[in-house]
Amino acid sequence: MTTTAKVLIVSGMCVLLGAFALVAAGVYWWTHHSRDLIDAGKNAIRQGSETGRGTDNQGCLDEALSRYRQNKGFGGGISTGLFLTGCLDASRPTPGFCDDVPGRRELIKSAQWQIRKCEEAGLPDQYCRQLYSQVQQYCERARLKVN
Repeated sequence: MTTTAKVLIVSGMCVLLGAFALVAAGVYWWTHHSRDLIDAGKNAIRQGSETGRGTDNQGCLDEALSRYRQNKGFGGGISTGLFLTGCLDASRPTPGFCDDVPGRRELIKSAQWQIRKCEEAGLPDQYCRQLYSQVQQYCERARLKVN
């Protein structure tokens, strides 16, 4: 067997062992932390619902943007998005709130709208867009209820 073949075999085995170790670590982490993540998500939705009962759609979005400013990034986007979902579903309608909101299937228009809204809010990062995605989902559900 040539040296090149031996190097390839050893390298391949190292890659396989590394992949196995990553999967094992992921399974271990998920089994020990999944309950905390699920509980945090339920708590964010519950807080959103409680807030939503006392405000309108725009109040929910304003509160979500305020929360996101305090906890930016991937995790902040997820928890604030869950808060916003619970809030919007429980809140009073704001006249015109969904008028200019594109559908999620309008991919280019949707992305441009999300980027523009985040920039207008002073939050030009990629995770802010999750909040406006929640607004789009809410508005789509609201349009279905009307029709």
